[in-house]
Amino acid sequence: MDAELRIVLDMTLLMVISGVCSLLFARIKMPPILGYLTAGIILGPTMFPQLWVEQTTVMVLSNIGIVMLMFWIGLEQSASKLKRVGSRLVLIVTLEMTLVVIIGYLGGMALGLGSTASIFLGAIISGTSTAVVVGVLQTVKTIDGEQATTIMSITVFEDVGQVIILSMAAPLLAGDSPALGSTINMVIGLVIFFGLSIMIGLALIPRLMDRIGDRYPSEMVFIVAVGMAFTMALLSSSVGLSIAIGPFLMGLIVSMSLYSERIKAKVIPVKELFMAVFFISIGLQIDPRVIVDNLPLVIAIAALFIFGKILAVGIATYIFGFKAKDSFVIAISLLAMGEFAFIISKIALDAGLLSQDLYSSVIGAALITMVTLPLSSKFQGRIYSGLVKATPAKVRSALIRMDSVREAATAKNVMMSEDRRNLAGHLTRIFVDYLYIVLILLVFNLVSGVGAAIEEAAGVLGVLPGAALLFIMLLAISPAVVSIFLHLKKLSATLTDMAMRSNRIAEGSRRNVYRMFIDLNEIVMFLSVLALIIPFVPSGLVSTPLVFLAIVVAVAVVTILAWDALRNSYVRFLGIVTGNGRMDPKE
Repeated sequence: MDAELRIVLDMTLLMVISGVCSLLFARIKMPPILGYLTAGIILGPTMFPQLWVEQTTVMVLSNIGIVMLMFWIGLEQSASKLKRVGSRLVLIVTLEMTLVVIIGYLGGMALGLGSTASIFLGAIISGTSTAVVVGVLQTVKTIDGEQATTIMSITVFEDVGQVIILSMAAPLLAGDSPALGSTINMVIGLVIFFGLSIMIGLALIPRLMDRIGDRYPSEMVFIVAVGMAFTMALLSSSVGLSIAIGPFLMGLIVSMSLYSERIKAKVIPVKELFMAVFFISIGLQIDPRVIVDNLPLVIAIAALFIFGKILAVGIATYIFGFKAKDSFVIAISLLAMGEFAFIISKIALDAGLLSQDLYSSVIGAALITMVTLPLSSKFQGRIYSGLVKATPAKVRSALIRMDSVREAATAKNVMMSEDRRNLAGHLTRIFVDYLYIVLILLVFNLVSGVGAAIEEAAGVLGVLPGAALLFIMLLAISPAVVSIFLHLKKLSATLTDMAMRSNRIAEGSRRNVYRMFIDLNEIVMFLSVLALIIPFVPSGLVSTPLVFLAIVVAVAVVTILAWDALRNSYVRFLGIVTGNGRMDPKE
């Protein structure tokens, strides 16, 4: 067949079949993405071999779809919009996505996946589909305006968070355990690329777009903007990043232009067209028989996502000021894997980090969650009532007391500017401490050469290699753990002062209120630190808890004896990272 005719036939098959399938799914109030994926399965090699399209054509069009989709997402996440939703949402999404990635990692390890595949599984399930959530919110009448705004804001920040995760995972695309030198070079390259792109872009691009928009028709503004998006895709690919990163950055930069709304209006139909082809290309790689053969894995991944999302979003929103019922409503309204799940899984598949079976299982799990969300949102009231009835009376009364105390502490009439500064300072420091712990754990376990050197030295000294690695790893993170504990005490004291000033708490209850705050914070700290550490414990020590306990005791003793040296080293590290690494003398 003539090449020109072949392309016309391919486009006919792609558009007609995807259009029919999306219309059928729309009739049953399901998102059109399911129709595009179904069209890909129909055009794939397993369903109807007579219907086929050129893989090269689809791959080219799907890459254009990724670029246009990411450019549009960047345009949507303008700096003014990100600032408008507030710092509380940033903290909620940071905690929520961290917890989901950890849950995904633990789940992947429990399913027998490798460490790198488990990290990518955590990254895959960390986001929510904005398109599906928007569609469901339009049909659900029980969600009020504040809840809907919070839900949409969370999806906005999750998109940004998954771009960051995708950038951080770039070194892993080069291999299962990249060498220290290559990892450092990659990180330096990422910092330079992001720094130069944002600095130069913000200084030049918005002004250039405004000047073009003032003098020429909007079509030319659109063409120039899309051209710059593809240029950034090329640049990001050349420094080892995914082609998805560059267009997103360019979208953020172009969103600062006065003509961003006109550009966005012209991008949307083009984005919809090529995004459909992108999801069709994913469907082409799905073998329904593989999904059926791996149905337990599909269900396990879907259940892991649903459980992790409800738990993480519920905890994060509850900690940062939402009532228990509102936290549940927000969490259950985010139970659909995002578009990034397809992008990240496809990149990992192309890099050889995910097997075809696991890739198909992830897509199958995403389909299950997209079908689940409309149903769970429709019956959220009944589900919540059932959970309340199943919750023990003592737990319910404790939650009610905690809600009343927290409302008293965060009331506007008792929160002074100094309180805001103290809370922001403590939360920022705790966030930096957790980042340090994650960094140390990743360096010890994912960077080849570090763990090997420690194990080799342990062998020379006649010490169990796994025990030596765990001992040094825990010793390295001990200053951060102590710092988190001390700042949680200060945070609890500040919240207690605010609660007592509200006059809603009895005068003699200060000690009990403080105890409630500190106990809750200590439980969250213990569980979060434990969740971070357990995945990185050498496998030989998991089955010998006494050895693990002995190592923890030894680390505690050495930390006490060498506290000054450990604290000073950590302070210098914080000084490099934040420019203010001072610790209280009490610390």
